[in-house]
Amino acid sequence: MDEPQIQEITKRLDVLISLVLQTIQRDGHSISLRGQVNLLSELGLRPVEIAKILGKTQTFVNKELTGLRKLGKRGRK
Repeated sequence: MDEPQIQEITKRLDVLISLVLQTIQRDGHSISLRGQVNLLSELGLRPVEIAKILGKTQTFVNKELTGLRKLGKRGRK
């Protein structure tokens, strides 16, 4: 398989993952963008991969992850 084919497959998989994330519901509500970032991170994706899937910048994803870590630390005190 050549590089353009791999890129096209990756693009389509990113779209599918994004669509699945949008259909996930918790307590009858769609999962928030921060929740999507958190879920993808917990599944082992890197910020650059998460950003690509969600159509956001890597800076945005890093800020969300930092915020999640801070919330986690507060919850453990």
